[in-house]
Amino acid sequence: MVNKAAGSLAYGGASGIRAVESLRLVMGELQVADVKAQVGISLFTDFENFTAFKPSPGLEKSVTAMLDQVIAWAER
Repeated sequence: MVNKAAGSLAYGGASGIRAVESLRLVMGELQVADVKAQVGISLFTDFENFTAFKPSPGLEKSVTAMLDQVIAWAER
């Protein structure tokens, strides 16, 4: 699994940011190029009553930016 590109998408109370930061260390050891852009889904703003997924308007922009970076790394 070395020399691959990866993007991160996480969710949680703080949009899963801490989990992604921990995962970046593991990815580095596996020689996986993790891109800078990441998608954080908040339980408070992107879910209705903490159950139904209702993404905020800016989420699509974050996903697009992350995927663009993953594709650029993968084509190298």
